[in-house]
Amino acid sequence: MNKDQLLAVLYDLSLTIGREVTVDALLTKVVQRLLYHTGCPTGLVLGHPLGLDAGHGRVLKVIGDHLLQQQQGEDIALPPGLLGRTIRSDLPQALLQDFTGQPRYQCGLRLPLDPQHTILLLAPTPLLQQLPLEHVFPPVLANLSRAIKLCQDSEQLAETMQRERNQAKAALNRALRFNQALLKAIPIAVFYKDAQGRYLGCNPAFSRTVGMQAEDIIGKLPAEVWPAELAAMFAQKDSELITTRQPQLFEYMISSQQGKLMDVVYAKDLFYDDDNQIGGIIGAFIDISARKQAEESLRQSLIQAISALSSAMVHRDLSTAGHEVRVSDLAVAIGRQLQLGAEQLEGLGLAAMVHDIGQIQIPSEILTRPRRLNHEEFELVKMHAEAGHEILKDIHFPWPIADIAWQHHENMDGSGYPRGLAGSDILLEARIIHVADSMEAMLSHRPFRRQLGLEQAIAQLQQHRGSIYDPDVVDACLSLFLEQGYQLPDSKRKN
Repeated sequence: MNKDQLLAVLYDLSLTIGREVTVDALLTKVVQRLLYHTGCPTGLVLGHPLGLDAGHGRVLKVIGDHLLQQQQGEDIALPPGLLGRTIRSDLPQALLQDFTGQPRYQCGLRLPLDPQHTILLLAPTPLLQQLPLEHVFPPVLANLSRAIKLCQDSEQLAETMQRERNQAKAALNRALRFNQALLKAIPIAVFYKDAQGRYLGCNPAFSRTVGMQAEDIIGKLPAEVWPAELAAMFAQKDSELITTRQPQLFEYMISSQQGKLMDVVYAKDLFYDDDNQIGGIIGAFIDISARKQAEESLRQSLIQAISALSSAMVHRDLSTAGHEVRVSDLAVAIGRQLQLGAEQLEGLGLAAMVHDIGQIQIPSEILTRPRRLNHEEFELVKMHAEAGHEILKDIHFPWPIADIAWQHHENMDGSGYPRGLAGSDILLEARIIHVADSMEAMLSHRPFRRQLGLEQAIAQLQQHRGSIYDPDVVDACLSLFLEQGYQLPDSKRKN
């Protein structure tokens, strides 16, 4: 086998390792490719968490042998000499028969991944074409061992996030059920007012809230029942209702007579007399404090999930520590410049924190290489946008965070990746993060180059305004730096 063929084998195995995000899929695909390149028909992955000398382990994966597949997932005895710390291509036939219980295997390759995992490749006859195992497989096996650990960490993180999400959802559902039970058991607060705003009547729930008997409320204006700030708001809403004649539904925080702060939903409408003239206002409010607290709990759980994912990236590449924080800060500043709403800004900031999460699947030695990447390495790195989408798509955020991560390398003219989207087909948040990501990268040191000056970075944005970058986003970014004196956060900056 010549050098080009060996490089092709290494490249194929590296791509296979970097493509999968679960342990099961990773082991399946890697064993399949190893079987292809060695010509062996059968492959196994053995797990031995207690070490090489424990004498037993678990069959984690079997490919190519129906009988052996029946033992997949089982704990089995391992014959002495089967495991070891070195690659071995001459496992004795008697040892293979003792292990498999089948006489047909005469040739075996042992590929140790780490102290807890070993790959066995089995064949009925000696292989005609031998790979230089000691030179080809050690770096691949080391990379595979790291990938297994990353996949295990990712699966554990996903399980934790799912559990926290379920707990938050359960809390929200409990709050909703409580509110429903409350409405059935206790009448909601209801009141009636004439067209001048004087109370005509109310129910006991309303009386308890304001701390007055119904007979003491009737005939009074809101200013005689509620604190001045609330009374002014109620009077303004009443005036708007009479003018527009459209039902009102709004949220507000009120204080009961006992001093308890409550988030409430108000619903108000007009009622009419027999001549179809405005007779007055009927309204009700429902205490939704528990629901608001549950929603905030769910929101905090999502924010914590984002922080955990972002932290995972920091541990992968210390040379870019703080990158996500700075990109998020700049992206939100650009969003404010573009007058985005508070809800959209929050989603934008969180998406920026995990826009590069797909890089968790890229070998760290490529991410931290102190030179510019070659074509093959760059193609591998480009996979992080789609990998990020795969990681995030099943997490139910109230914002399109998975799609934003998927699109943050798309260009306005369609020349970007991974899907070649163009113009308005790219989410605005992704276009903003694209500019913020590029600006932060140019203003920060990287292993393969020094940071650029502000003038050079601005020149790059201006040069590619409209082709790579959204012109409105570029203008907003330049306004921040040139007119408002914006600076990237320095607390975690690496120069």
